[in-house]
Amino acid sequence: NDAIFLVKANPIENVETGGFPVPDYTGQDTDGDGIPDCLEDYPYDPARAFNNYYPAEGQNGTLAFEDLWPAKGDYDFNDVVVDYNINQITNADNKVVEVKPTFILRATGATYKNGFGFQLNIAPNQIASITGQHLTDNYINLNANGTESGQANAAVMVFDNAYTVLQYPGSGEGINTTPGAPTVEPVTMSLDINLSQPVTTEAFGYPPYNSFIISNKIRGREVHLPNQAPTSLADPSLFGTADDNSNTLQGRYYKTINNLPWAINVIESFDYPTESTQITDAHLKFGPWAESSGTQYTDWFQDKAGYRNTANIY
Repeated sequence: NDAIFLVKANPIENVETGGFPVPDYTGQDTDGDGIPDCLEDYPYDPARAFNNYYPAEGQNGTLAFEDLWPAKGDYDFNDVVVDYNINQITNADNKVVEVKPTFILRATGATYKNGFGFQLNIAPNQIASITGQHLTDNYINLNANGTESGQANAAVMVFDNAYTVLQYPGSGEGINTTPGAPTVEPVTMSLDINLSQPVTTEAFGYPPYNSFIISNKIRGREVHLPNQAPTSLADPSLFGTADDNSNTLQGRYYKTINNLPWAINVIESFDYPTESTQITDAHLKFGPWAESSGTQYTDWFQDKAGYRNTANIY
């Protein structure tokens, strides 16, 4: 169903209809799930049928965060830079049974020791198991299934300290953000999340989910994408302080009074600013995009004429 066309012709007799191949929707169904082997990704597994990649198979998106919320800070959006590709595996009924997210930590321009995770729309007990997390600093408490304890919805922590994932090279501020400093190879983390029972895609939610960072290992100081609600463990007293203009009653979160966010989701691998360079001085259309709530310059991150100051991009 990636491309469906409707063609009308009048008179129909002018259209030659012979010679078209007839699709065969029958055939061998080895696992007995009702989907022919030729049409599914898991022909030998009755619990799984289809891979569903986001943004697309072989393509990464990027999540980038500013960690000084509720203050704007230097606004360079390189404090945590994570590429992602997420595969939601569904069964023959198109319900989610497993998620295989891949995250690549590319940079941490912060002096803070930040964690990263995401929240799903389902309850913690709807997850059977999680593997692949990188948790080293003992401030994240887990349930037996790998979800974070104390949460109303399932929260999955990917790592709890970026500096234990990427190793500081000995010079420069942060890692992979200072021009001229040694470059550290990005680190890939592959998680495997198995559900205890199939869940509809509508109920489960869509990648990259409610992604967030934990600023400097202070558990209550979460930074989310704009208008994404905090988790149960966030500190609500921080909303509306410093530069934050959240209004929890209106569902407004993590925006300044001018709609500037503290986190962004880009559907391709993002060219982030150098250390201490405001994103508006690197990506010149970011400001109009953010202040318009995303209605203008929806392609602000692309390398088009007049869109970038390349000297300020790492």
